[in-house]
Amino acid sequence: MNDETKRKIFDIFGKIFLLCHRMEYIADKELKKDNLTARQWLLIATIEKLFEYPPAINEVADKLSTSHQNVKQIANQLEKKGFIIIERDENDKRILRLKVTEKNRRYWDSRAEEHEKFILSLFNSLEEEEIHRKNKIKKVF
Repeated sequence: MNDETKRKIFDIFGKIFLLCHRMEYIADKELKKDNLTARQWLLIATIEKLFEYPPAINEVADKLSTSHQNVKQIANQLEKKGFIIIERDENDKRILRLKVTEKNRRYWDSRAEEHEKFILSLFNSLEEEEIHRKNKIKKVF
């Protein structure tokens, strides 16, 4: 691999990293009015979209590539806000399971249109052709 290719790879890596940071900042700013964070939203979305049952904390941590302690801390914050319930597993009391609440569902349902507009606004500078263009990015994970 030549030096120019290496430079481009490092440049792409840095830009992706900055993009991730910027996306979290933008989401935090949008959710702040409801006293939520992007990480809290991601935890809720993971529970709702990636599991058909109330997942254990360690299962969510695995999906988010983070620690059990980190998920537990965020889950505790969301439980205090009434968005999730942390319950002991019926069969194994050592396992803590995460369940979304009715308050959580009402919150996201009541703001669905607002959140859709927000997300679409992030991409309003792209032409429709650019959005539909097939890319050549290989799956990394």
